Amino acid sequence: MKTNLGVDALVFMGLYLCVMLTIGWLGRRSRKEESLRDFYLAGSSLGFMVLFLTLFATQYSGNTLLGFAGRSYSQGATYIVSITFMILAISTFMVYAPRLFRLSRKFGYITPADYVFHRFGSHSIRILTVVLLSWGLANYILEQLVAMGHGVEAISNGRITQVIVGVCEGIGLGAAVTGVEPGQFDFMGGVLLLAFVMLVYESLGGMRAVAWTDIIQGLLLFAGCGCILFILLTTEGGLPAATARLQEVEPEKIQTPDWGGLRVWGSNLVLLGLGVALYPHAIQRIFAARSLPTLRKSMAAMAFMPFVTTLLAFLIGYIGLSKFRGLEDSDKITIYVLTSMGESLLVYWIVVVVLTAVVAAIMSTADSALLSLGSMFTKDIYKVYIRRDATPRHYLMVGKAFGWGVMVILILCTYVSLKTESSIWLLIKLKLEFMVQLSPVFMLGLFWKRLPAWAALAGMLTGTVITLILWGGATANLWSQASRSPLGISAGVWGLAVNYGICVAGTILTPDPARTEACVPEARTGK
Repeated sequence: MKTNLGVDALVFMGLYLCVMLTIGWLGRRSRKEESLRDFYLAGSSLGFMVLFLTLFATQYSGNTLLGFAGRSYSQGATYIVSITFMILAISTFMVYAPRLFRLSRKFGYITPADYVFHRFGSHSIRILTVVLLSWGLANYILEQLVAMGHGVEAISNGRITQVIVGVCEGIGLGAAVTGVEPGQFDFMGGVLLLAFVMLVYESLGGMRAVAWTDIIQGLLLFAGCGCILFILLTTEGGLPAATARLQEVEPEKIQTPDWGGLRVWGSNLVLLGLGVALYPHAIQRIFAARSLPTLRKSMAAMAFMPFVTTLLAFLIGYIGLSKFRGLEDSDKITIYVLTSMGESLLVYWIVVVVLTAVVAAIMSTADSALLSLGSMFTKDIYKVYIRRDATPRHYLMVGKAFGWGVMVILILCTYVSLKTESSIWLLIKLKLEFMVQLSPVFMLGLFWKRLPAWAALAGMLTGTVITLILWGGATANLWSQASRSPLGISAGVWGLAVNYGICVAGTILTPDPARTEACVPEARTGK
């Protein structure tokens, strides 16, 4: 993918990466103690501005700026519904976050599974929770690595490949790179470079470093999105001109959805609205907030962000559809639109900043997901079932080593994903289909005292199995490969409907309410 960006764009990104490493070092120097709470939650000390920007930078990432834009390119005008996806996700988060915050302060939660075990007292539910959340986080990080590669590929403009080829020739390995195509190594070279930088500053400073880097990443993202949104709407005729062009060449992309399309809308609303609200790294930011008023103000500010970022992703895909037809890799539409926006010096530097902001947003999400993954393995598996009596330093070393090991595996998966041309949207669905099965545990478990552990576990297991069966049915061509489930309704939504049904029916049929009330966090004396 060739762009018109010069070497100054690569230098700008290099300076940004140096700043990230410096912040990681400062985060390490600012730690209050060597403990899991300080490393993974920054000592629960995040104020309003830091909490808001870390939520913003973490929530909007390669999913939004590349995956959502690619989906908009594929679907056309009907994908305007994506804005409601994120509004519903934030609304769901606002429903349960305050109550979960109060419980976390009272009982000292560090991971989402801490709440789950405290609420239900079940090792099986805790392990299944960790498995489902880890599956979601692994796919989430994989999405970010794929998006990371696309972003660096655009900024590098083939220069990483040139450097690698030059080094190989300089050390006598020129034959190994004979016939290398321009830009061939830029994607994976960018993934390796950014993943290494991210691992270093995260290992140094933990949540504190991640949150501080999110301040810069969030500001870059907000400013960049604002500038690009203005340019898109005010140049080349903006939205009306794009609609007119589509009316001529692809009128079906601006038609209202039929009944089948409405079912897909509703399915995705449930899947993203409930699933995205359960991201474990977002839940841990509830635990990291300084106070409940701080958390409420940050969530109130987040409520307006879909009208900036998600709207921008839709417009990029929609306007890109009117300008670039027949792209095989829709995830690259953001790159094509940004690098074709104009040749003035001002627009050029805005594009450089925005592409760097895209990379920043991707890194801010990947590092948070990786930190959360390490915390769950260390706190919920290693400390509970493998070694109970180790020092905090030992647990921190285990968590860091686990994070580095997982990243190596996911980088290899990124290469496989590149070869199989898996889209970011497919990875999003693959993640949320299973993670959404935790919704009853949080949405019912926090507010319904009677929900028993056996019903919650049976619902999660049944919903997960149904989702697996429906995905397998798509592989066997029993229904559409596009929807991967019957009637265009997501497999995870079918599973979730049964999941909720089991939880509700199980609660109603439980004969002794007092017995289930003993599992409510407020009724317990400790963990």
